[in-house]
Parts: sequence; C-alpha cells; structure tokens
Amino acid sequence: MQPVLQANGPDLAVMADWELRPQHKVAGPRQNRSWYLAWKYKLSNQRAVRRLCQTGAVLFLLVTVIVNIKLILDTRRAASEEESAQDYDEAVQNMEPPRRSVSGRKVLDVEVYSSRSKVYVAVDGTTVLEDEVQEQGRGIHVIVLNQATGHVMAKRVFDTYSPHEDEALVLFLNMVARGRVLIFTVKDEGSFHLKDTAKNLLKSMGSQMALSLSWRDMWTFVVKKGGQVYGEKHSKSPALSTWGDPVLLKTDVQLTSREDAECHWPDTELNRRRKKFCSKVEGYGSVCSCKDPTPIEFNPEPLKGTKVLNVPVAVIAGNRPNYLYRMLRSLLSAQGVVPQMITVFIDGYYEEPMDVVELFGLKGIQHTPISIKNARVSQVWQLLIPFH
Repeated sequence: MQPVLQANGPDLAVMADWELRPQHKVAGPRQNRSWYLAWKYKLSNQRAVRRLCQTGAVLFLLVTVIVNIKLILDTRRAASEEESAQDYDEAVQNMEPPRRSVSGRKVLDVEVYSSRSKVYVAVDGTTVLEDEVQEQGRGIHVIVLNQATGHVMAKRVFDTYSPHEDEALVLFLNMVARGRVLIFTVKDEGSFHLKDTAKNLLKSMGSQMALSLSWRDMWTFVVKKGGQVYGEKHSKSPALSTWGDPVLLKTDVQLTSREDAECHWPDTELNRRRKKFCSKVEGYGSVCSCKDPTPIEFNPEPLKGTKVLNVPVAVIAGNRPNYLYRMLRSLLSAQGVVPQMITVFIDGYYEEPMDVVELFGLKGIQHTPISIKNARVSQVWQLLIPFH
C-alpha cells in the first residue's frame, strides 16, 4: 500500500499548491466587478432615456402652451376686429346731421375713421379711402383735398412703423401747397419710427396730440395747411399688447373760392398747363408755387455735328408719377434733347402719370398692361414699331 500513498502524495501536493495560488483567489472579485460595471452602464442608459423622455415631455408642454396662447391671441384679435366694425357701424348711425355754412359757401362733410384693422375717409358721403386688407396699409394715411373743389389731389400711406418713412412723410408735407386740406388717419401702428422732426411738423400744423402719439394709438386729424384745424381725435393704447379703441372723427370743412385757391400766373400756354396740373394733383413742391414757380420748360444747347436730333426717345413708365416727374426734368435738361422726339408710354391707364406728361407738354400713350416682367417691355417695343 505504501507505493499507492507515494503515488498519490505528489498529486495531492500539486492540488494543494494549485488551490493556494493567489491569482486564482482574485478571479471572483474581478467577475463581480464586471457585473457591477455592466449593471451601472445599464442603469446610466436607463437614466439617459428617462432624461430624454422628460426633456421631450417638457418641450411638448411648451409647444402646447405656445399654440394655446397663439389661439387665444387670434381669438381676441378677431373679437376686437368685430367690435371695431360694430363700433364703426354704431358711430355712423349715431352721427349728427351735416351742418351748412351760413355764408352760403359749400361745406364738405368729412368722416375719418382709424382703427387697428381698418381706415376709412368719406367726403360728402363718397368714400375716397377704405383700407381693411389684413397685413397691408400699416402706418399713417394722408389725403390732400383741393380747398376750392374738394377734389382728392393726392393719397399717400407712410409705414412709420418702419425706419425712414417719417422722413418721407416730412418731405411730402413740405411739398404740399399752403391752403390745401390735409386728412390724417392711422391704421394698426404708426408711431414706432415717427421721430421728433415729424411730430414737431404735425404740431406746427395745429395738432395737439402729435407729440403724445405712441405705440398702437389710434389718431385722426383734419387741418388746412397753414390755417384752421377742423378736428382731431386720439385713442390711447392701454397696454403694449393691445391697440387703442377705434376713433371716428366727423367734421365740416368750409370750401374757399376758386380765386383764393388758384395762383394768378400770366396767361401763357405754359402757365395754362401748370394751372391745370396744380388744380388736380399735389406733392410736387414749387411747381405750384404762386410766387416763384419752378420752370417746366427747358432750352438746353443743341449738339452740333450730330444726327441725334432725328433719334426718337421712348420713355416707359408705370404708376410712379413722382419718379417720372424727376426723370423727365432730368431728360429735358440734357444737352441736345428735342422734346418733340420724346414719347412716354404709360403701362396702364393711370391719371397722375399722364398729368405729369402733359405738364411738360410731351406726348403720352397709355396702353393696357399685358403679361408680366420682361414680356411687358416687349409689349412696348411692339408699340414702338409704327414710330420707326
């Protein structure tokens, strides 16, 4: 039996030695640590998913709140527009009957309406301005009336919510002749970029509210330039998020005689053209000045040794009479120009551009607009063929 014990002894020793090796004792904790890391990684992933879900839920709630607020504002806006229309209808029904002057001269009944979504001007029951198109016509609307006839001489809208429009307003008002009847009304907002220069000019005309005109206020004003104030109304906006209440100004404007309204220029063919022009349109400054009118006839020096005298000149114009006026003045002042060779083609049947053409004694042709963009120019070239 001794050999058996000897044979098994080394095996037992080897096994004992194998069991006591230190590297095999740390195998259990390492495996446990890997399980811990895997569990921690899964747990961190779960937390990231939870945070992502929470963030998505918060964003969804924010979008829901914003949409609800927008729906509420749209509902309030629609309700305010309906109230404005009702207020206007009630105001029209409750208006006093027109008054007439005891002196026998004609009196114009003028109604001016200002609100967030609509402006309206009527003269003797005839609508001369009505703008209720959404997202358009924002700012200060200006109408110029002839003080002798009540004829509408100019219509302008200045978006004084935007930069530099107040400068255009000041320029236009300075170009209007003294004695004309000016009508002002605000649609939506007209004060954000209405600077002190424009406000002081309106104050000098007689406005009591121009300096206090502020964000989303409603305002109407009727005045004779350099003369009587016929009426003014102002509605203050109670908060930044709302508009002032609509205002309706009803006033009477007494007309003057034609002799008082017209300039007494010498009776020449040139001044007859000037007189006709100045009785119809406004906003051209010293063209209609009674004391020192700007010239409308030019005599530039001819070009010698050229055939340019026989070359026809075609001017293509649209409904921008002020630009056409400046362009024709520059063209007629050029050396060698021959007015008889100039023809102005007006793209559309607009009255004021044709008045500008006739003021300078030029030939004008109005035609019906066809097509768009470059094809419109091609249409004019077809009209030019008979002139070659």
